[in-house]
Parts: sequence; C-alpha cells; structure tokens
Amino acid sequence: MNKFVFCSLSLIAGAAAHLGATEVSSDLQAKIANNGASKVIITFKDKTNRGKLKFKGSSAEVKRTLSANYKASSAKIKSLFSSNSKQGGGQVVADLPYANAMVANVSNATLRDLANNPDIAQITLDREIMFEETPANSDINMNASEDWTYGLKKVGVDKVRAAYNLTGKGIRVGVLDTGIDADHADLKGKVVAWKDWAGTSATPKDAHGHGTHCAGTIAGGDASGKNIGVAPDVELVVGRIFGDSGGATLSGILGAMNWVTDPDSNADTDDAPQIVSNSWGGRKGSMQSEKAMWNLVKTWRSLGMVPVFAAGNSGPRAKTVGTPGGYPHSFAVAATDDKDKAAYFSSRGPITWEGVEYVKPDIAAPGVNVYSAKPGGGYQKMSGTSMACPHVAGLAALVLQANPALTVKQVEKALTAHSVDLGTDGKDTTYGEGRVDIMASVEAVKGVSEKQKENFNAIYGN
Repeated sequence: MNKFVFCSLSLIAGAAAHLGATEVSSDLQAKIANNGASKVIITFKDKTNRGKLKFKGSSAEVKRTLSANYKASSAKIKSLFSSNSKQGGGQVVADLPYANAMVANVSNATLRDLANNPDIAQITLDREIMFEETPANSDINMNASEDWTYGLKKVGVDKVRAAYNLTGKGIRVGVLDTGIDADHADLKGKVVAWKDWAGTSATPKDAHGHGTHCAGTIAGGDASGKNIGVAPDVELVVGRIFGDSGGATLSGILGAMNWVTDPDSNADTDDAPQIVSNSWGGRKGSMQSEKAMWNLVKTWRSLGMVPVFAAGNSGPRAKTVGTPGGYPHSFAVAATDDKDKAAYFSSRGPITWEGVEYVKPDIAAPGVNVYSAKPGGGYQKMSGTSMACPHVAGLAALVLQANPALTVKQVEKALTAHSVDLGTDGKDTTYGEGRVDIMASVEAVKGVSEKQKENFNAIYGN
C-alpha cells in the first residue's frame, strides 16, 4: 500500500484503479468483495463546465452553479439510496457540493453496482489520518531581543509595515489545521468563523499546537514584545481538521475544505476567506486520484480564494513534493532558513500530472526555527514547510490589501515575479521562483487603478 504522509501527518491510502466505468480505490476493492458496509467518498462526473466558472458574474453565482451541478449529478444515487433503504443500500453522511461529491455509508453489495455507474467518477474509502511531528520543536520561555522574528524581517514585513502600514486589514484568511488558541494574547478577537471537523467543540480549541503556531505566523501581534504575525489585522476562518492527538479523517478534511468556501452556507453572503493556508499535504502521488480534493482546490480558485499549501517535508530527494500542494492549480511553498538556504527536509520537485511535468514548489519562505504562538499563551519554535506556508498566506493578504482587485493568479504572480531567486536561474525544483520579498511585490501592485488595469493584466494575466 502507498503511504499517505502529510507535512505533519501520515495515512495509509490505496491507489485508485478502474473497475467498470468508475475509478475505485484499491483498498475499497478488497472490502467490496465481502459483506458489510463501507464509509466512502463518492465523486460524481460534472454536469457543468468548471472551466467556465470564471465567467460567472459573482462568487454567489459560482456557488449556485456548483450547488446545482451537485444536485443534478447526485440525484439518481440519492434516489437509489432512498429506494433501497430497507435493504441497507446507502445513506448520505455529508454533502460536498463544491467537490461534486458526498460522504456516504454504503453496503458493499450496493458498491459493487455503483462501480459500474456512468454518473460516478470515483469511489474511495474514507480513512484515518495520523499526525507526524514537525522536524524541530522547542519551547521559548523568554522574549528575544529582536522586535521581529527573523522570518518577518527576511521577507520584508517590517519595511512594508513602516512604509505602507499594511496589516491585512479587511482580508480574511482560512486556516485548516489542528485548531487555534483564540484566547492567546497575539490572536484574541481574530477568529470570525470556526468549525470543528475533528470533534464537536463549539468554540475554538487547539490542544496540539501546530494550528496555533501557524495562525500566529499569519495573524499574530506583538504581545511578547516581538512581532510574530505577517498580517496582524486579518480575520481568521478556522477549521479544525486534526484532533488533540493528531487524528483526522479524509472525509473530515474534505468537509472542512467544502465548508470554508461558504462558512455560513448562504451563497449570497461574502464570508469566505480570500486565502486558505494549508500546512498539510500528502507524499507525491498519494492524492493523485482524489478527485473530490482536486475539485475543491479548483473551486477555491473559481471563488477568488488563493490556495496556499505546504510543499511537504520529504526532501531533499527530487520528486518528493506532496499533494494537494503538487496540484498544478495549488500554490506550493518550500522552506528556507535564516541564511536563505533550502531546509534539508523541504520537498523538491518536479511533479507529473497526466503526463505533463510541472516545476514545483512555486515559492519559498522561512520555515526553520520559526518563532510563533503556543496554546496557553506561550511561544515556541517549530520547523517545517508547515511553518513556511503561513508566511506566504499572510503575505498574500498584504498584497490583496494593497490591491483588492487582484485575481488569484495575479496575487500568485505578484509574489513569484518579485521574489529573490536563490537557486538556478528562473523557477527551479528547490525554491520555486525564489524566496518571497513582500516590499517588491507590494510596490508592483499598490495603487493599480481600474484605468491601469488593462496594462496590469497585460503583464500579469487575468
């Protein structure tokens, strides 16, 4: 079996294989042959063209189109489950309309029939995911003399703050992780939406620490005397996908990814984050067949949400960039140290999708011995591409504050085109386009008016 290892977690996963008209994961095929039932992810074939979603007039229209797509795609299967309810055919556990998928408990006998259903693209087995500790982790019991973390200074946050007073105000950032200590002095009052996908907590919590650390790098203040957050005035939309001991499920992660697109379940309200920070991901190839996750990242882009992912901690060998960060439509972040050297653990590219090779990661940021918040009011240093990822998510917020009219592609281009090239000339498989430099990025996009937009689009693309 393939190992599915997240930047800070691992999971056993089977590769998908064709069975009839539908892809069925190999671990599920073994169960189908037996009696009983299985909890599965069923992803449907789209009845709408996702490539044309960008031409919809608003995010609300995109969400309505995708909801209608799911309703039409899943109607026959839901009807089948209802008609076979007495025989235990199937029961929907959760709808994932923005993935065009559902989580369902289905009898294995029914699954054998679904494996030949022309409306279904893929069926995969829901599975448990376990957390794996980051490469380095140490408590900080006293304030350091510097006013800024080395990471914030390295990428130029101190200079941008002084020159333009950019703090991320008016921007929302999603954080899918182990939760958050919302009472931490550096994070208090910043969580505007919360949902627990690894438990039942109605209020924010984080007994692990990984999520609080990442959130601190995005939005932390200077309560310790040191500025720890790139964008301290952003609002946070937090989904807890890993529990206190690090456990999670694929269905929970997909549920959180679906939820963050529309936290209040009202298509007409604009409450989704403009950026989602994901300090997790699987080893190369482990998510290649997860169509529901692929669809959700595509949906984020269609809704103007920048999908920032950790590249993975499986380096320094080549071809180790994980997924979803490795998806062509994700923005993958590598880790560097205080001397602008690539972290030994930082995953390297390239990665291949459907026969096409892509240079990954996309960009690099500080990810070694990063100082940030710890649950309970303290601080700690942690290392990993998990720590580099929130730097870039926060920087994307500053770029959007400087110019709220930017598209996802333009935000990414603003960060990559003005990065510091550290490897071979151009984009390479260790640093991507280079280590981010927020001052150069902001100066390139700040003040671009509607009259100037045509020229701007000619440079950066739509």
